[in-house]
Amino acid sequence: MDDDAAEFRTMFIFSPPEGAPQGWGLTFPSFTDALRTKEPGAVMETWSGQYTGETLSFQFGTSVGDTAEGMVGVEPNGVAIEDCTAAEAADFAAWLQQAIVPAGSGLMVNIREGVEWELPLVELRSGTVNELEECLVGHVDRVLRYEEEQLG
Repeated sequence: MDDDAAEFRTMFIFSPPEGAPQGWGLTFPSFTDALRTKEPGAVMETWSGQYTGETLSFQFGTSVGDTAEGMVGVEPNGVAIEDCTAAEAADFAAWLQQAIVPAGSGLMVNIREGVEWELPLVELRSGTVNELEECLVGHVDRVLRYEEEQLG
């Protein structure tokens, strides 16, 4: 694994496959219930923004014992977590696959920088947390290399 990509902290954005914006059937109550099962004391707040619509923000414990923040949107379905490494995002993605993503639906991911450069999403196939981390580090590395090439 590329050490720079493995240690890079960014926003990871998870969503159903393109063309299926309601692919998970995600609702704020279903997400809240699933997160409270994992973390009974999780802090959550619903808010509405002019450009973002209704959003549920939340805090969760990362795999390294830190607290991170995220947000959920239901139209279209999607979950983003902020300021995380690929390892922390892999642990979160494994939980999403187990608790949120219905069987037969996919889990796509991008990072903030990939979105800014309009780079395609990457599919996260079911696997171990280590396999998910490997995929995420590879994606972060590709995005960072692309950004470096573009900026010269």
